Amino acid sequence: MRSTVKTRSPLSASNAKKLEELCAWISENSQQVLGWSQLIQQSGFTKEQLVELFQLYKQMTPLAFVRKVRQQHKKSHSLYSQPQLFDHIKNSVNASDPLN
Repeated sequence: MRSTVKTRSPLSASNAKKLEELCAWISENSQQVLGWSQLIQQSGFTKEQLVELFQLYKQMTPLAFVRKVRQQHKKSHSLYSQPQLFDHIKNSVNASDPLN
């Protein structure tokens, strides 16, 4: 007897869109506590579905993606939190600009 339970295809356009929306949400909320319960609640997927979708679309686990986003935010924040470094870069660019 065949099961009548319909499972979502992991490669559907709908799932890809939902995953991209979740990734954007993770990026916007990366400074918050983001564990399995938050990811499941936000996405509507089960833990197993999230793992499968992230592996298919991002080639990493959901929590590895969260760590990656946090590292990227930390790097970009550290550049702007060091004004002398930013000024040095800006002055180097201005010094090499022939229009100045």
